Amino acid sequence: MNLSSNIFRGYDIRGLVDQELNEEVYYTLGKGYASFLNRRRIKTCTVGRDCRLTSELYSKAFIKGLSDSGIDSVDLGLSMSQIVYFSSYIFLTKGSAMITASHNPKEFNGLKLGVGYSDTMVSEEIAELKEIIHTESFVNGEGKNKVYDIFSQYQDAILNNFSLKRPWRIVVDACNTGSGYFYPTLLKSAGCEVIEQNCNIDGNFPLGAPDPTETEVLERLAKRVISEKADLGFAYDTDGDRMAVVDGQGQVLWMDIIVALFAKDVLDYLPNAPIVFNNLCSKVVSETITAHHGQPVMWKTGHSFIKAKVKESRSPFGGELSGHIFFMDNFFGHDDGAYASLRLLAYLERTGQTLSEAVDKLPKYQSSPEIKLGLADELKFNLIAGPIKDDLISAFPGSQLNTIDGVRIDTTDLMAVIRASQNGPYITIKFEAKTAEQYKDLKQKIRAILQKYPQVDWRSGVNTHAFE
Repeated sequence: MNLSSNIFRGYDIRGLVDQELNEEVYYTLGKGYASFLNRRRIKTCTVGRDCRLTSELYSKAFIKGLSDSGIDSVDLGLSMSQIVYFSSYIFLTKGSAMITASHNPKEFNGLKLGVGYSDTMVSEEIAELKEIIHTESFVNGEGKNKVYDIFSQYQDAILNNFSLKRPWRIVVDACNTGSGYFYPTLLKSAGCEVIEQNCNIDGNFPLGAPDPTETEVLERLAKRVISEKADLGFAYDTDGDRMAVVDGQGQVLWMDIIVALFAKDVLDYLPNAPIVFNNLCSKVVSETITAHHGQPVMWKTGHSFIKAKVKESRSPFGGELSGHIFFMDNFFGHDDGAYASLRLLAYLERTGQTLSEAVDKLPKYQSSPEIKLGLADELKFNLIAGPIKDDLISAFPGSQLNTIDGVRIDTTDLMAVIRASQNGPYITIKFEAKTAEQYKDLKQKIRAILQKYPQVDWRSGVNTHAFE
């Protein structure tokens, strides 16, 4: 069958339900991935899913595609991406799949596919899968399937890394996703007092897109943290691999600030180590790494890209603004919001600080949230690589230019980045400056550049209030 080319993204598969995705598509994806695994002589694939209304049906169709191509499957049921990654170690297979569209709205679904232990597809492997399906280079067979609940083993593996001393009082906002089933249990088992918010599962996502980095999510989390006199609050996305944080004073913290804290934690033990971060991160990250005798390694945005760069660089740690966090010093190296959450609490205990006290010691910039504006998939890359890049160079002469992923400009006192998302038809923007006056001027210049182009859809944006 002919699949929409738009569903094949830079590091996973995502598309619109009933337009680009249906059960037949997932059956075909299952057969395509089975051929991908067969070429590598991999015979088993673990499969998990999120709580979207279509995910159970799509999971069954995908598993049937695997089975009809001779791949044995392990149905993990409702799960999180990191549990699926962990399952590879239990079943000793490099084949794994998670049916999810992460933080996208309910109209979307998708698929994350493994290529190794704690390793997921990047562009070249996505292209190979697409070619297998396009040429119908399928194999036939008869695979077996079993159902297996792995959560208790996963939880034991996570908790084995920590021994918290404080009875942390934590608010958890799970955005009505499957994270609301797993996280309260795990954090309570770690000794935390957990106050649940939006932890009931509802695949309609009644509060909007389950993106923990959206200001609306963080502000409602902050209100609850203050009203409950909690130590801090965590928010999680649909497949649970990402985290977001609010401190005990209700201060919303963009995740690049937490990346800087994690870098300090790692560099306390491993000075001179390379630390990987994506190009949307604040200058706070690179400055903190340098100040603590580390080597800053900026790389392109995307969990698969950062994960691969961490391994290539032999780095003990990498992190993204979006909340994907990768520890390699004493963990598997894949993004796991549960491990990262407990690691943050352990760092604060070790250093005897509250979260707000730890953040106060970092360099200071006035920074925007991650802003998203609509822009068609077929237009976004060329528009940024051409006219928008030229506009940024003209607006900020003499700035340092980075085009590893979209366009980023840096000066001593400010930063701005505009890039095309790999997850959907939109672009992402972030900017910051040392002073309020510089920030206001920077904001106006970036807004003026983007408003030149009628192709940019401000109505379908996220965090667009940052331009006001």
